[in-house]
Amino acid sequence: TCQYLGSSDGRQIGKFKVNCIHEKQNKSFQEKCFSFRDVNHEDEDYLTTIRQFEFSAWRECEETPIAVQPMLDILEAVNKWQPHLGDTRPILIHCESGYRGSGVVAVLLNEVHRVQDNKGQINIVESVKTMKQRNKDIVQNPAQLRYIYDVMQEHVKQINIYQNL
Repeated sequence: TCQYLGSSDGRQIGKFKVNCIHEKQNKSFQEKCFSFRDVNHEDEDYLTTIRQFEFSAWRECEETPIAVQPMLDILEAVNKWQPHLGDTRPILIHCESGYRGSGVVAVLLNEVHRVQDNKGQINIVESVKTMKQRNKDIVQNPAQLRYIYDVMQEHVKQINIYQNL
């Protein structure tokens, strides 16, 4: 349930009232939707909605998730939600360590968008290289790089875009 962040009847955290307004359990992830309102302001300008996607198919003890499809499922869910954010609202990606899982997901989201925006072009090495300029641990080992490659290869197959991978 949404206990750590909010509940359906609302909880105050600092200056915000947090309500869990939606929870959906998928095969490999849970989707939660929260509303945040500044308690000092009741008008709609101070109401924010946040959607959290919690990926449960990657255990902390594993270098990568075991399967590719669960990652594709959560990437698809995030991509369906992203247009609701507009250009000024970012997607926040986090994991327990702060980079192990988040880095892999960030590279994958970047590559999925690259495929959509550039007629199927993929450049995993460039994405990793660019992101490593900000955080050297973003993709930690060859197994994670291989996993990114495998996920993108399956993604391209599923959307019927030919690509030399």
